[in-house]
Amino acid sequence: MILKSCARENPDHRAHEQRGTLSAMKPAQAPSSASSSSSASSPSSPVRDIDPISLRLFLSALEEGSLARAAARENIVPSAVSKRMSEMEEAFGVPLLERGVKGVQATPAGNALATHVRRLLQDLEHMHREMAGFATGVRGRVRLAVSVAALSGDLPARIQSFRRAHPEIDILLQEDTTQAAFRAVLEGQADVAAGSDFGHDGLQVFPYGHCELAAVVPGQHVLAQRETLDYAQLLPFEQIELNRDNGISSVFEQTAQAMGVTRRISARVSGHETICTLVARGMGVAVVPLYLKARQAHLDIRFIPLTGPWSSTPLCIAVRDPDALAPAARTLLAHLGVLPSA
Repeated sequence: MILKSCARENPDHRAHEQRGTLSAMKPAQAPSSASSSSSASSPSSPVRDIDPISLRLFLSALEEGSLARAAARENIVPSAVSKRMSEMEEAFGVPLLERGVKGVQATPAGNALATHVRRLLQDLEHMHREMAGFATGVRGRVRLAVSVAALSGDLPARIQSFRRAHPEIDILLQEDTTQAAFRAVLEGQADVAAGSDFGHDGLQVFPYGHCELAAVVPGQHVLAQRETLDYAQLLPFEQIELNRDNGISSVFEQTAQAMGVTRRISARVSGHETICTLVARGMGVAVVPLYLKARQAHLDIRFIPLTGPWSSTPLCIAVRDPDALAPAARTLLAHLGVLPSA
């Protein structure tokens, strides 16, 4: 209704427009010093009355460089655009546009406002799409933190099949160590974590398969011809491991201490691929997920399956509270088979 009334605007009766959406944006009397601080944050502050239409018109004016072209683009009369821009400037108390014979351009304050407006309009559009989607099915996004070990099984394929089945749900996947993934869920930075099944105090976990482990040694190493190895057989040699906090290293440290042996660490690096590269260069031996063998076939190294208690590490899916999960996250867990389908 605002746009139609603007289109019929009579220059001699501009006062009637004050009944529009931005009617609160009239110049107010200067408040007394005793009340100025409270009135600035009052719910009736003119800034609070700025609607998305005015914000969109402001961006159009900047992008077109002209109030007239912005009016044509938004199907509104130029005088209504000019009026809304003036009201916004009154509300914020600063000039937002520099007007000239060649059109308009943003002031420094206008440029700053434009950044906020773009973000706000994008958020409004995202909110609209997400809420509209609930009419026909679950929508949203799931923040999924996973360890390298968790990616060793069928999880990547299951995520892809979930994306095909639920294109309206976004999966934001971030790889990290097991402990960092669990910490992300505890701190609210992730909705779901997948990793090795230890070190998850404060979380509810669901079993999700195993990750097979292997010793990796140089191709000419004294252990290179073994078919299998126990972890204890690696203790006499310098070892390479991840430099991030990871559960499996903690377990091997405890194993060595129980045997009265001090592990010798020659290097701590950022990823398993780097570990394999350093093993190939003779810097030590290591334990890595067995599934990396195919990726590292170009290196002169040997992957030897481990035996004993740590031949594999159990994996799990972890959340803070399944009942508190958003519908999108619950839908993912149901797809993975750890929660019943709705």
